[in-house]
Amino acid sequence: SKETLSVSIASIKKIKKLFSDLQKARREVVLPLITLTVAPYFGFIGVIAFNPNLFSKLVGSGSLSIGIILGFILILHIFLVTLTYSYLANKKLEPIIRKLIKTQSM
Repeated sequence: SKETLSVSIASIKKIKKLFSDLQKARREVVLPLITLTVAPYFGFIGVIAFNPNLFSKLVGSGSLSIGIILGFILILHIFLVTLTYSYLANKKLEPIIRKLIKTQSM
């Protein structure tokens, strides 16, 4: 009836707002992290493709090249970006998702 219809419309508006908030929060979390992942990776690959001699230089008197060391640092960097995403997703995205689920089950 009319009361059910008004509750449904209010519920739909709330879900729409929560979904919009989720999309905005997701963009704020994901876009910087994608940039922090893709830029160093393509920079590394670009050096390998266009100036491989730069990475072939040995560090000190050892047997490790600059490329091996920077590759290891890149792997650690990506690992830290992944941890950051996990933290931010739990802190910013999950609460909105829980509200959405709670609102839909009403």
